[in-house]
Amino acid sequence: MRRYDEFRRFLYREFSPITKGLILSAGIISLLAWLYGLIGNLLSLQPVWLFFRPWTLITYPLVNRISLSLLFAVLWFWYIGGSLERGWGSQSYAIFLALVTLVTGAAISLVSALFFKGRIGVNGLWLPLVGLTWAWAELHPDWEALFWGLFPIRAKLLAWILAGSTFLTHVQAGTGISGLLLGLASVSGISVVYLFSGGGPFSRGVRYWAWQKGFSYEGWKDKIKERFRKRRLRRIK
Repeated sequence: MRRYDEFRRFLYREFSPITKGLILSAGIISLLAWLYGLIGNLLSLQPVWLFFRPWTLITYPLVNRISLSLLFAVLWFWYIGGSLERGWGSQSYAIFLALVTLVTGAAISLVSALFFKGRIGVNGLWLPLVGLTWAWAELHPDWEALFWGLFPIRAKLLAWILAGSTFLTHVQAGTGISGLLLGLASVSGISVVYLFSGGGPFSRGVRYWAWQKGFSYEGWKDKIKERFRKRRLRRIK
């Protein structure tokens, strides 16, 4: 029990439990996938098996090759993911991250099914990191980060570099229109960013949007209580 409390305090320290939890999960699952290939196959996104493994639309970022690329992905995810989570709150951040992951995975699966017979699969943290980096740059366009830990570069330019490199990497997997669409699918998570920034419906947080639309937890709880109260009164009568 004591160890659980210490672990819980570690997660909630610096107000980034989702980011820390996902980093730990990615590290553990990537190690297990390296030791036991079956785990990687069950969690990686392989469109040809998507009907039997729908959870892979969400789990594919957790499977990574044990390499230097994983180390950079974890460090970058820690930095910008923690920044977004502290700014938005864990609830809005979790919904945003889930949508980015789901939209990117669904877009890649669709293109793979239409042009590659479902044989193009994906995994790794870098795909959702495109959307996270874009969101971070939208919020802080003039901030600077050290590119590869050496060169200062503005957030907006860094977001374009990451999106461009991801796009070009996936374009090369196909030819002509198939490669172009696969490249666009790999960066499709950027579209989710505009739901959470600027004039987007969730720009003030998911809770605020839910409250505006009458979908808040407290509102629904009161409605349920009122409904039960009316039923009880009818029975008494």
